[in-house]
Amino acid sequence: DGTTNNTTEIWNGQQWSAQIPGNPNIANFPGFQFPLYPRMHLLPTGHVFYSAPSSATLDFNPASQVWTLVSWTIYPGLNDPNGERTYGTSVLLPLTPQNNYSPKVMIMGGDNPATNTTELIDLSAAGSQISPACPTYAPCWVQGPAMSQNRVEMEATLLPNGKMLVDAGSAQDENAATASLQAEIYDPVANSFSSAGSNAFPRLYHNTQLLLPDATVLLTGGNPAQGVFENHIEIYQPSYLFNPDGSPATRPQSPANPPSSITYGQSFTLSTPDASTISSVVLMKAGSVTHSFDMDQRYVGLSFTMGQASGSLSVTAPSNSNIAPPGYYMLFLVNQAGTPSLAAWVQVSGPAAPIANVELHPERVPTPAYIFQRKQVTESPLKAGSVTHSFDMDQ
Repeated sequence: DGTTNNTTEIWNGQQWSAQIPGNPNIANFPGFQFPLYPRMHLLPTGHVFYSAPSSATLDFNPASQVWTLVSWTIYPGLNDPNGERTYGTSVLLPLTPQNNYSPKVMIMGGDNPATNTTELIDLSAAGSQISPACPTYAPCWVQGPAMSQNRVEMEATLLPNGKMLVDAGSAQDENAATASLQAEIYDPVANSFSSAGSNAFPRLYHNTQLLLPDATVLLTGGNPAQGVFENHIEIYQPSYLFNPDGSPATRPQSPANPPSSITYGQSFTLSTPDASTISSVVLMKAGSVTHSFDMDQRYVGLSFTMGQASGSLSVTAPSNSNIAPPGYYMLFLVNQAGTPSLAAWVQVSGPAAPIANVELHPERVPTPAYIFQRKQVTESPLKAGSVTHSFDMDQ
């Protein structure tokens, strides 16, 4: 009947579960509806976090099959009841041994006219504690650094060095004259953006951005206007591929004997003549991008030590399926200069991990003065009597 489906189903490897109602307990907001293209992230607890574009962000416990309110976003705020981060994006930031695989999620951009704002939420055990950043309830969204441009229909792609390429979109949806052409790099450690050049072609509605096995990023597609498709393809080469003088950086050699598959907790050896210069071993999940969101991208850092044999690394696979869900990953070696090797493809598999019992406190979360939920996508409708030669579920 044209309305969105608010239910959930779980695939256990053989069959689908019965439909699970999507009826989270949100005070003064009983009519919550999931939007098109909800931004979902699997957390190391086994829970699923819904981060955007609605102002209400939610936790799903697959064991109890219950949706619970986690927090309200800062944007759009009390002064703009008509805003939401529709066709902004959301990223689960890198999970590494150094941060104890603690999940932090960043949301950014979206709306029409677009915003340049960003927000972060710490979904680790530490982030669930009352703190100066979250004085009333926790976890909560905190303001992140602003992007250089307002962006709707934007993209954000994790890189093997742990940083993130952010670009594309426009200030006005499907208006190439307002295209956001300035690329930028977000550093999660410094919590800051830096300039990263610019793309040549507007990347608006239906654009796609993917990390490639050579550690470059593919930019393609986009509808600069209704019924028009941008057919130019661009390749972004991050600065880690160059020396300060602009000459090509020396990559670490890819492992000579990468395993084609690994299981959770498995130890394995990688042979490389650059072993002594490697600072991180990284699994990057193959991406799946649509409508400004890469629903599969994931950065999982691995623990490793120098191997007993010269020129080798002893590496430990992710401990469980909540940290690295089963599937195909690009395995990168990254040296001390931040330059990645070419990737080797590795399949990660193993038994399903247990789901943690996470205590949330929706009763502490005050309902904002305004609750707005967009009922349609942001692009303008086709004009009456016009003819289109493509089919799009959004239209």
